[in-house]
Amino acid sequence: MQGSGIRLLKNLFYGIALYIILIPQAYTQNQKPVVDLILPAENSELEYISTKLSESPYFIVNSYINSIPDTDHRGEILLIISDKLLPLLENETYSAKFALYVNSINYQKDNYTKSAAIYSDQPLHRQLSLLTKIISHKITVGIPYESDDYKKQIESEINNFEEIDFLIVKTEANKLRSINKIIQKSDVILATSESSIYNSQNIRSILLSSYRHQKPIIGPTEGFVKAGSLASAATDSDQYITEIISMIKNYSESGLIPESRHPNSFSVKFNLNVAESLGIKIPEEIQTTDNKRMTDK
Repeated sequence: MQGSGIRLLKNLFYGIALYIILIPQAYTQNQKPVVDLILPAENSELEYISTKLSESPYFIVNSYINSIPDTDHRGEILLIISDKLLPLLENETYSAKFALYVNSINYQKDNYTKSAAIYSDQPLHRQLSLLTKIISHKITVGIPYESDDYKKQIESEINNFEEIDFLIVKTEANKLRSINKIIQKSDVILATSESSIYNSQNIRSILLSSYRHQKPIIGPTEGFVKAGSLASAATDSDQYITEIISMIKNYSESGLIPESRHPNSFSVKFNLNVAESLGIKIPEEIQTTDNKRMTDK
């Protein structure tokens, strides 16, 4: 009897201990906000982003393709990836809505409520700063644009770069002809993130024109650098993931919708073969930043 009593006490003790350990964990798990992650497609890169977000200790992630779940299975927070899914931000049933890797101009066209974004495009100031580090003397920088929103962005930077003469030109119906004219009148072309100008259909012709006239292009993306532009600031998937996790975490803790913004973290990408062919010497101190992560100071 005495042995049975001791075993009973031990089992009771272990049961209480297990309760103390597991119940707070379950409670904490239940307190985590649920994020509905909406992806525009199924591919390895998006699967990687989904997996890394799911590893966050700050929230629970349920992933979907192209559409939000029905009301019974819906979480508290919506996270969409890509411009294609921007219309989903019009849904008003979420307490907060976030967008990752969306173009700043496209996002700002609509006044989405209870939402914030980390943009896919690099700020023009960052690209212009990179340009002045590569070429330090007075130059004329041609900037073709189509949307007046981009013109406003460009004009807001003019006074910050006295060493640059800006040639800001709206493209005509024949964009490639317009850009070719601007290339001839400029020392460097700064490519904005306007996909109507810089896209897979135009990239080859634009780069060939710049080579023919021996004029480098800065920006707009790492993909363009690989294809033949001289350099660009770029933010990789891991940097985007870290920043959006932080943004959602801050919201869940404060209840405040953060400001939309460009990514804070970035790397500098160079095409050294293009630099050599154009006779441009990339300063050694800048080359050491290639592929290294940075943030704006």
